[in-house]
Parts: sequence; structure tokens; C-alpha cells
Amino acid sequence: MSNSVNKTGPRRVALLGAGYISKFHVEAVRAVSGVELRAICDVSQGKADALARAYGIPKVYASLETMLAEEKLDAVHVLLPPQIHAASVNRILEAGVDVLAEKPLGATSAECRQMASNAAERGRLLGVSHNFLFSPNYEQFYSDLQSGRFGRIDQIEIVWNKELGQLKGGPFGGWLFAKPENVLFEVGPHSFGHLAHMLGGIDDLTVTPKDRIDLPRGGDFYRRWEILGTKGSASVRMRFAFIDGFTQHYIQVRGSSAAAIVDFEQGSYVVTEHTAQVLDVDRYAAATRIAATQVIQASETLGRFVLSKMGLVKEGAPFQRSITRCVRAFYEGQTKGELDERVGPLLATRAVELAERVRDSAKLASPSSSKKKKDGGVVVAPPPQVASGVPETVLVLGGTGFIGQALVKKLVQEGYGVRMLVRDPSAVAADLKQLGVGIARGDLADTSSIEAAIGGIKQIYHLARGNGDTWEDYLRTDVEPTRRLAELCLAKGVERLYYTSSIAIYYAGKRAGTITEETPPHEGVLRANIYSRAKVEIEKLLLDMHKQRGLGVVIFRPGIVLGPGGNPLHWGVAGWPFNSVPRLWGDGQSPLPIVLVDDCADALVRAQKVPHLEGETFNLVGEPCLTAQQYLDELERASGVKFRRVPTSSTRYFVEDIGKYFIKTVGRDPARKLPSWANWDGRSCAAHFDATRARQKLGWRPTTDRDRVIREGIVAPAVQFLS
Repeated sequence: MSNSVNKTGPRRVALLGAGYISKFHVEAVRAVSGVELRAICDVSQGKADALARAYGIPKVYASLETMLAEEKLDAVHVLLPPQIHAASVNRILEAGVDVLAEKPLGATSAECRQMASNAAERGRLLGVSHNFLFSPNYEQFYSDLQSGRFGRIDQIEIVWNKELGQLKGGPFGGWLFAKPENVLFEVGPHSFGHLAHMLGGIDDLTVTPKDRIDLPRGGDFYRRWEILGTKGSASVRMRFAFIDGFTQHYIQVRGSSAAAIVDFEQGSYVVTEHTAQVLDVDRYAAATRIAATQVIQASETLGRFVLSKMGLVKEGAPFQRSITRCVRAFYEGQTKGELDERVGPLLATRAVELAERVRDSAKLASPSSSKKKKDGGVVVAPPPQVASGVPETVLVLGGTGFIGQALVKKLVQEGYGVRMLVRDPSAVAADLKQLGVGIARGDLADTSSIEAAIGGIKQIYHLARGNGDTWEDYLRTDVEPTRRLAELCLAKGVERLYYTSSIAIYYAGKRAGTITEETPPHEGVLRANIYSRAKVEIEKLLLDMHKQRGLGVVIFRPGIVLGPGGNPLHWGVAGWPFNSVPRLWGDGQSPLPIVLVDDCADALVRAQKVPHLEGETFNLVGEPCLTAQQYLDELERASGVKFRRVPTSSTRYFVEDIGKYFIKTVGRDPARKLPSWANWDGRSCAAHFDATRARQKLGWRPTTDRDRVIREGIVAPAVQFLS
């Protein structure tokens, strides 16, 4: 029996970890009665602060020890990377507090067994969030499986076909990519948990990893896995695919009496079984029953999603619903003193054991120790180097981004000594490291890290950006850090600060005419687009500091930037609700303000050689040569993929936005923004952008060769991302 539970009031809960999954746990805790979220802890206090502000969490800690000492907790949700679960879980258990850990419970089955033993010895509860086991459609399926509704089971197939976003954008220095088998422990337990729950295990295992790729920081990764086995007389097949494609996540069973499929993406469960009719009538009856079932279930899922946005139901969309039900099961178990087997450590341990068996059966080659250095399984960055003895006088913030990488290469090519400020030095691309640039660990939001890296620096390029859902988020992560950076430049005698803004600050619709650097930002655009609003606020702040205090600042507003290393599914060309569906801004017939990334970098570097540019602003766009429709024509040719184009008028976007605003207003969503027709109409880029100033003052000559724009801006990215 868990003996730490608060008997006189709500149970006191804390989160350890403020990453991606933490928001889902916050929502889940808020939906469970009798539970109160008291604190959040993360070594990145900025992340923890942001989450606490967004959800009204009273206390924020950077130390687990401090949180355990100061808070009288009944449970802690451990939301950390797998390799550090064991140490944290054990420390919490030793403090007399129950634990709900995200899957996997541990990085090895031995760790899992040790944590479970520790919990049992101390009379504590140890739960594990295998959330998909609590999906209502899966629960109904499992009940039918146990009842014998499907007859003798002949085949079971479990499929996880979902793009792994980190493969395109990183970070590559974490545990997930330290070894090629780690994905089996990070992602695999979702499916291994289902297998452990349904069958307990699998026999006669055969594993085939496929589609090996080299990672940017060294090492390799397999993007497809095929797992075959048996359980009794049934054949078992598991498939993982982590590449771009139509998303699938389902369990399919064939038995002697019926077949069934649980589709986690669609939130549906369908059983196909015979009627008492003749064959053709039986087929018709089965097909119509399936169709009716799917319509009913899809309508329920959509309705629940809308009602959750309006604040009228608590569980929301399928993924949030499954996590909420899992969290609720944990706290119900805390009350009873016994956990549902789906949230218990035994099933979680079996899932990790399955991952180990799959890894061992795959017989993966050990990576060469000369290819990468390790410290606890995480790649360690090499010491900073200086290219050819050139002093480092240029600091680049955001140098690992798309434009940033091109800029760093151009600076080195022009003979400048470059230092990069990066959050994770181990994630810096190999081709940048080979240039011999200096690498300093830091972050825009951590001004002290910039101060530590600024020694000897005369020029700073600021390409970093903040993020968030609300204006307060952008003030905290973008505007205020940039103000502190500018203050530091003044204090340390930095000669120039180059800031990359965006043409997104303008209204660029059909009524805009010609846009120059003197064209004012549009209030409607800024009201509806907080990214653009942040850019304008930062520009104003920096130019005021230039006029009043002599800050040497130069501002650039790049257009739609294309080139190698960029994502060809560019949101400047169209909206991409799915990778196969470009939703055009208008009819897609307006020439786009495109600039190649190397031309953009060239303009930024040229500015160093031109005196008296302080206080200047430059639009960076090439000569219009492609419409959105023509862009997609070329992208289809380069990729061999046919896209489903959806021309969408500004009016339609605006009306849809009004509907969303109404729903969010009812639900009191703090991220809601008053819709603006100008924001949507401006995305058509029907206006003409004038970059004469950059040509005249910088001597800038962006390419006018349409074939080169297609070759470098569309074909090269398509080969990298879509092939």
C-alpha cells in the first residue's frame, strides 16, 4: 500500500522534466480529480518557467533534491530521457514518494527489475505510462480478444509507420542517436508494450533492420525494421518505419471467426465477421457495417476534439485521451494500493526485454570507436579549433540553422575566423566542424553564456529566434534576450550586430503594390502573427538603441529562402497540413520573392566590408522567377511525388480562422489571436519586393538564372529530404 498519499486534501504531484511530453502530462493531471500539480523540475529552468507560467504551476525547481526536500509530494512524473530514468526514479522512491515514469521504464531490463524491486521494498508504487494501452478502441479490442470473439488467432500485425522528425532537424547529440538500436528502446516500447500485454512475449524471433543512413554527427541509423516471430500457432509481424510517408499506427488480427483492426491514428476499431447471409450479401453487410462504424467513431473523435478546445470535455484528442486515462489509472491504483497491470512495472519490464531481444537478433555491427567519442552514451563535442590560425572575430548565433550554416561556410570561405554559439556542440554538422570553426556552448536566452563566448569578437550575427504560443512567450524567449544581447554588444565594444528579421512583417497581398524597406509593417499582420510582431519589436528596439546609444546594428529581411539543407515543403510557398498536401495561399499564381540561401549568406558577409551601414535595413529577395504552382511542378519532377494541391482563397482562410478563434475563446485558450484578413491575403505574395538598396549599397548580385534557382533551390533539397 502506498503510504505517502495525502489523506486530507488533493494528492500533491510534481513533474520531473519539461520536454515535449510534459504538456500532455499537465493536461492529464488537471483532468484527474483529487490531484494537484504543485511543482515542475528541469535542469533547463527556462523550459520549466515557461511551462509553469502557461499552466499556473506554483513552483519551479532546477534540482530534484531541492524539490523533494521542499515539497511534500505524493507522486512525481518522471519525464526524462531513458538513460537517466533509473537514478531519478530510485532517488524519488528513496524519498518515500510514488513514481509514474514515461516509457521506457529503463534503458535495460536489469534497470527495470532493480527499480521495481526498490519500489516493492519501500512500499511505494512504481507506474509506467504505456499510454496507448489505455486507448478506448484498444481496450474494446483487447476485451474481444480475451473473450474469444475472433476464434483461433492465426496472424497478428503491429505497425508503427511514423516519420521521426529528429532525423531531419536533430538534435543528433542525444541518447536516441547514440546507438542505432536505441530507437528500439525510445520508440519501440509503444508497440512492444502492446505485444507484451496481448501475448506476454514472442518466439522464434527474426529481425531485419533496413534503410541504413549516416547521421550528421557520425554514427548510423536504420529507418526501417521488420520483426517476425510466432506465438503458439499464430504468426506475429511487427514493422517500424521512421521515414516521411502516410502515417500509420495500427494492430491487425486475423482469427478463425473474425478479423479486426485497431487504428490509433484514426481513433477507430473495426471488426469484420460473417453474418448468416449468402456470400455476396454477407460481403455487402460487412462493408456497410464497417463504413457505418467508422463514420460514427470518426464523428465522435472530431466532436471530442472540438469540445476539448472549448473546455467542455477534459480528455480531448485520441493521444491526449490515452495519456489522461493512463494517468487516471495510476492515481486510482494509488488509492487502491495496487496498479492496473498496464501501468505496472512487470509489463514495462517485458517491453524492454523485447527491445533487447530484437536488438540482439538484429546483430548490428558495432560502430567504430574512432568515429565518435562517448561519455555515458552521449557524443562529446571536440575541443574548439581555429581555422588556419585565423583569430575568431565573428560570433554566429543560430549557426546550426538553415541560413546559419550557409553563413558560417561563406564567412570561412572569405577568410574570417568564426565562433559558433550552440546549445549542443555534439549536434554540430560534421562539415561545419571540418571547417575548424570555434564552438562555444550557449543559448540566446542565456546571456551569461554569450558573455563567456564573446572574447575577441568584433562582429555578431544574430540568426537565433525564440518560440512559443503566446506573445508573452516571444517576449521572454526572443525580444528580451535580444535586448540583453544588444546591451552586451555595447558593453563589450562589439563593432556591429547583424540581425536577421523577415519579410513576414509586411502585408504582401494584391493591394500592397511595391514593397521597399520603407514600407511600414501592417498592424493586421502583426496582430495575428506573433512571430512577425516579435521581429518588428526587435527591429524597433535595436534601431532605437542605435539612434540613442550608438549600437552598430544592420538588419536584414530575407524572403523565401531556398537551397541545399532546406526543407522543400516550404511554408512560404504553401501551407503543409500534411507532407502530401500543399494548401496554396490563394491560387498560387503570384511570382514568389525567392532568394537562394547562398545568395542570402553572401549579402550578410558583404555587409562587413561596407562602411557606414549602421542603422540600415535591407530586403533580401531575388528576381521573381517562379510562382507557387511552378515551384510545385518542379518539386514533383524532382521528387517523383504527386502532391494534392488545394488552392485556398484568403477569405476562406479568414473565415476558418474566425471559427477557430470562437472555439478557442470559449475554451479560454491563452494562445488565441484575433483573426486578420490581411494576414492571410498577404501570404499570397502578390506584391513586388524591391531589393534595390541591397544591390546598390552592398554590391549584391543574387542569381537571376531560373535554372539555377530550380537546381539549387528545389532539386537539391528534394533529393536530400524526399528521395
